[in-house]
Amino acid sequence: MFRRLGAFLVVILLSASVTPFVYAELVSFRRSYGGANNDWTNDIFVDSNGVVYTVGVTYSFGAGHPNAFLTIFKSDNTHHCSVAVDIGGSADEAVALTVHAGRVYVLGSTGFGPNPSNHFIAVFDTSCNLQAFKVFDLGGNEEITDIAVEPSPTPYLYVVGRQAGFGAYLARIDSALNPVWVKFFKVRGGDDAANAVVFSEGHVYVAGSSNDGTSLNMFVSVFRATGAHAATREVGGSSNEEAFDLIVSGGSIYLTGYTEFPGRLDEVLLAKIDPTYTVAWLKAFGTASGNERSNGVAVAEGLVYVTGYTTYPGTDDVLLAAFKPDGSLSHSFFITGGPGGGDVGFSIASAGSCVYPAGRHQNWPLFYAVFDGEVNSVAMTVNTLTPSEAVVTPSTVSASPGVVSYTPTLDIAAAFNSFYSRFCPDMLVSITTSTVTSTTGTTVTSTSTSTVTTTAYAISSTTLTQTSSVILVVTQTAVTTIPTTVSQTVTTTQTTTSTSSTTTTSTYTTTATQIQTQTSSTTLTLITVTTAVFAEPFTTSTLPMLILFIVALAVAAVIASRRARPPPQPTF
Repeated sequence: MFRRLGAFLVVILLSASVTPFVYAELVSFRRSYGGANNDWTNDIFVDSNGVVYTVGVTYSFGAGHPNAFLTIFKSDNTHHCSVAVDIGGSADEAVALTVHAGRVYVLGSTGFGPNPSNHFIAVFDTSCNLQAFKVFDLGGNEEITDIAVEPSPTPYLYVVGRQAGFGAYLARIDSALNPVWVKFFKVRGGDDAANAVVFSEGHVYVAGSSNDGTSLNMFVSVFRATGAHAATREVGGSSNEEAFDLIVSGGSIYLTGYTEFPGRLDEVLLAKIDPTYTVAWLKAFGTASGNERSNGVAVAEGLVYVTGYTTYPGTDDVLLAAFKPDGSLSHSFFITGGPGGGDVGFSIASAGSCVYPAGRHQNWPLFYAVFDGEVNSVAMTVNTLTPSEAVVTPSTVSASPGVVSYTPTLDIAAAFNSFYSRFCPDMLVSITTSTVTSTTGTTVTSTSTSTVTTTAYAISSTTLTQTSSVILVVTQTAVTTIPTTVSQTVTTTQTTTSTSSTTTTSTYTTTATQIQTQTSSTTLTLITVTTAVFAEPFTTSTLPMLILFIVALAVAAVIASRRARPPPQPTF
């Protein structure tokens, strides 16, 4: 699925009319999947082979809707397997997953059990076959949000969430799905929530929101694998801030969520915390008239990507934005199916230089369009806190889930459907095609076409300039030599007069006609200025600017042609 944004230029060179077309081709794959009813993806994981794992909720498949689902796509994005999981209660939903050593660990919530809502962990192989399953009960009113794995021959799982009145929840689970240690912790109080968890270098990183009694703040708490607390930083101001996801890269922690930006609406909040737990920078990203929130964060090729949603175009659309290590904006898009909205990015994963946002959508197909957001540095209070902790022992509930295999319908519009996209910015390629028409005299015309393809741009090391409608990546000058061979037939009439002396002297005149064919080779050097436009597809917001640009260039070309019109070619 490729979309191209074209620009039209006119160049007059050596009496030749040149029509080059410049394209910026952005390689981005989009996949929709689901059924006749509502389905959406809550989390995505991509392994080192490019296999895509997604989980979420389906109202289309299995009995007793809604059900949890697991769908796996091969590295070529073809469907591998899907299962709907019906635990037997109401409101079954898969909220997060992680993959390790050929096992897919799915975390979800369910109405099954004596004190709903409860949570479950399901273990599958990479062909969607259920291997293990367990339901945990904390006593009711629990909300489970994320899962991470400690990679080892006998892996451990870390689960986070919240329970009303008890604060944030954190548990370490062994490979047999037995709790090792489980705790509630309060950064501020019983309304605190843990929304995301990452295991890195022997430490467990938890992101969430705390309530100081006047507003919500974002926090990150770090624990050792033993459960011992290592550090907590709370970041906030006079308005509400929440952290919905985090990632650890190069020793630094990146937190993302939203802030109620003063004088505006909700905006994406992105924070970088260095290895000493010092806040390096805080950035708010959004528009003056729209709501923007981030639900997921990933790192690819030195850039920090966030996904979520924006209401700036008028309805909900998926937001995808990339930031440099210093917090400045690299590039940003919204992904939309057009009017109707409801498009949201709930999670994002990375593999190599590519990122994979995932969530839900309504209309199809989905398009990438440049998002005109702005980045502002924000100042907030950073508090160093030590949470209070309480040990908890969850009970287990015996369950025999129904697991139904199914094949989703791909790439259609629906009430709500799941989607994921593969976005690879380093696969932006500039292609220039030029057609040259050369006329000699009044009878000979030749046409030559030249296509020049430049190499892909390394986005992480390329300086980008973002305007209101397009992102200009680079301007290059390509020199193309087009040989043009012109054949002419020349007719020459020659008259010769000679005198011969004999006994009788006479004078005579001879007239001869000579046909001569001459072939001349002309080499035209075409200078093509190529501007690669980092945007796709051709949206209505860029059309007026492009039309004005085309008209201006065309007028300039006509004037230049009249002023520099060459003299007529000689005729033999």
